[in-house]
Amino acid sequence: MNICMEVADTSNRFEQNNSELKKNYLLYNIRVINKVMSSAPGYQGSFGTGYPFYVLDSNLEGNLPLIDEQIRYGNELLKSAKEIESQWRCASCLSTNGKWMPDLKQICKPCPQVNDDLKPRKVINRLPDIDMWMVCADDEVGNASQFLSRTFDMLDMHTSDVDPVKTIKEISKITSDLENGVMPSEMLPLDIHVIEYSKISNLLDEVPFSIFDAIENNIDPYLPIHPISLRKTWQYDDTAYNFVLDYLLSMTPFRWESTLNEKLMCSRDIISESFSVNNLFDVLYSIAPESVERRFETPQLQKCYERRVESWKK
Repeated sequence: MNICMEVADTSNRFEQNNSELKKNYLLYNIRVINKVMSSAPGYQGSFGTGYPFYVLDSNLEGNLPLIDEQIRYGNELLKSAKEIESQWRCASCLSTNGKWMPDLKQICKPCPQVNDDLKPRKVINRLPDIDMWMVCADDEVGNASQFLSRTFDMLDMHTSDVDPVKTIKEISKITSDLENGVMPSEMLPLDIHVIEYSKISNLLDEVPFSIFDAIENNIDPYLPIHPISLRKTWQYDDTAYNFVLDYLLSMTPFRWESTLNEKLMCSRDIISESFSVNNLFDVLYSIAPESVERRFETPQLQKCYERRVESWKK
């Protein structure tokens, strides 16, 4: 099985498993990451985004729904891989050079042999990971990032960029273990960011007004957030994230400093009292990739989101 097919197959099998064991495994990964972050210099809290945070409540409770869009996404990769299997030269390059590349963009981006639909980063992005952010005192970001990378390395927890082919093999084994009722010993890839306290604080002040403005003037709300992110090393990515998207979709806070937490509660209260769930769905769809709207065709996800917004009123 070539790399693309293995990624597609692994991604589909991981998604199709909605067992309690898989949920406990995901929660174990989150707890370990939070434990490391809370020990770092300047820690002011953390938060998760993406999967599984948008399918669970604020206490990380709930069931894991089968998301048809994730299966379609994996099958799309499988179809593309079969069509150009003999021409996809990235497989041999990744096998030989993957662990030596600075990351999956710097070398691949200018390469004339890279297929736009099957860029290595796009392929690896099909695999599950844990997307977590540490809120850090402004003057401790350097010390915190060094502590995190050193500690995660000691725990044998890495990003997918460190060794892409090894990552694929490990997630394939994780998926097989879960299917066989065995708690995996390997951890999921990390997607880790560190953001300054002052930046999050300012963004929380701005979110309600950006949504008011968006709905009143029929525009897309945009609040850029540009953290330092762990790839092979710490770096600033090419593009900023839209904080409004993560705020609405999946942001799940852990142990926030009291003033920051009050700001979050206040902003959530304003938004949930001012707008209906349908209003917020419209805003969400206006700024999210099409795949998010397709994911939310899953009725269980719609219910999860309704409960999320309703909980902001309490």
